Amino acid sequence: MKRKRILALILAILAVVLMSAPIISFAAVSTGEGEATLLQEGEFDIATGESVHYATLRSVSDSVAESVYNGLLAYADKIDVSALLCNVDEFDAYYSNIINDNPDLFFVSSSYQYYYSKVTGKVTAVVPQYAMSQEEVENAMTVFNAGAKRALSEVDDTMSDLQKALTIHDYICSYAVYPQIYDANGNYSSALDLDIYHSAYGFFKDYNAVCAGYTLTFSYLMKQLGIDCEYVSSGDMEHAWNKIKIEGNWYNIDITYDNADFIEAENTYGLAYHACFLKSDSYFQSENGLYHYNYATYDDCAANNTVFDSYFWDDVNSRIYTVEGNYYYLNPNYASQTAVLTKRTLSGTESALGTSMRAPTLSITRYAKDSSGTQHQIPHSEILTRLCYLDGKFYLNDYQNIYAVYPNGIQRTAFSGTGYLISLGTERGELLYQTYHNQSNVITIDKREYFKNSLVQYHLYPDVNNDGVVNGRDWGYIVQQATLNY
Repeated sequence: MKRKRILALILAILAVVLMSAPIISFAAVSTGEGEATLLQEGEFDIATGESVHYATLRSVSDSVAESVYNGLLAYADKIDVSALLCNVDEFDAYYSNIINDNPDLFFVSSSYQYYYSKVTGKVTAVVPQYAMSQEEVENAMTVFNAGAKRALSEVDDTMSDLQKALTIHDYICSYAVYPQIYDANGNYSSALDLDIYHSAYGFFKDYNAVCAGYTLTFSYLMKQLGIDCEYVSSGDMEHAWNKIKIEGNWYNIDITYDNADFIEAENTYGLAYHACFLKSDSYFQSENGLYHYNYATYDDCAANNTVFDSYFWDDVNSRIYTVEGNYYYLNPNYASQTAVLTKRTLSGTESALGTSMRAPTLSITRYAKDSSGTQHQIPHSEILTRLCYLDGKFYLNDYQNIYAVYPNGIQRTAFSGTGYLISLGTERGELLYQTYHNQSNVITIDKREYFKNSLVQYHLYPDVNNDGVVNGRDWGYIVQQATLNY
């Protein structure tokens, strides 16, 4: 009997212990604070996961990463990450990468709190902090999505992944402005919210962006197009760019260096270099690649293929358009200071369309430091003829005039100006240009202005309704479209 009482007492104690186990586990959960390394906040020493445990972490991370991303996008107060089984010392790299890899999370702050188990050392939940209020985020997302839609409208399903990447690269180069972030004394300007311009939101908001903004904008658009794209960062250079995967090979793309406007902190529409487009690691580390060094990616994506290290677009400093599978671009002749619209087929056959445009050549000096800290002066030539595509026609300029050139080579005068033209682009279905003597003023050419001098000289103007004849119907079409859309 006594033994039965002792056994019963032991079982009762055991039951109490087992029932209290969840309480003991709960008491073993503690909190900590972390700081993510975010490109959108101007941090270039990106966090990478390199421990032995990291390989295991990646095997379960995708579903959790999607859950964290969706939680952040929904402005969640707390997000469960217990399924990740992530060590505390690994979580910063993991959390940083989720935000850096999803530029539409531009409103998420680098600061965060986390819950972790004292017993296992694993993070169980993250408490995000946000740089905007929820109402501000909703308004900003409207701007962000509209900007992304405009950019993505430049591509179509007839393009290859390479052509889509080229089109988006040139779109960003043509519209982006690298803001003047220093005042006359060399100090950071208080007039700009610099964090905005480190993000993709800055570009979609008003086309202003610094290198991180270019990088994150391109990353986001490539992701929407289903093209593998990584962000690359160098803390020593304080610089960021992209790597992209085309037909199984990784290549470097530095849109900031390809948008080296000669007018500081102002945009010249239509300017797009291609010296840093689809290049190998070895090329990027050389003088031609402007000495990129000491850089890292979150994942291993070595760019060893050199097929595009020397390519037809290397000296092209205007936009390159893909129309029905063919490339159209301005082929420069620096000796004669001319450029001609050129069609290039996928087989590499080139043919000139229209006549050569005469425009001055600029000699530009770029400066770049190598890994030893030595600064190099790198000369570069640029022709001030620009190219844009609108309503089924190409437009290009010489000193004062803008010409329309059809894909079949027919060329007509579209506009005669009085200034020294340095840029040409499009906005809301209209042509835009700038003049050298008034660089800050962007002038819009309303299509109705094509006919401002005389309604009988139709032969001077483009066939805007594409019926093969230039006549009064074009004027009627322009007026109708202006009434409906502009």
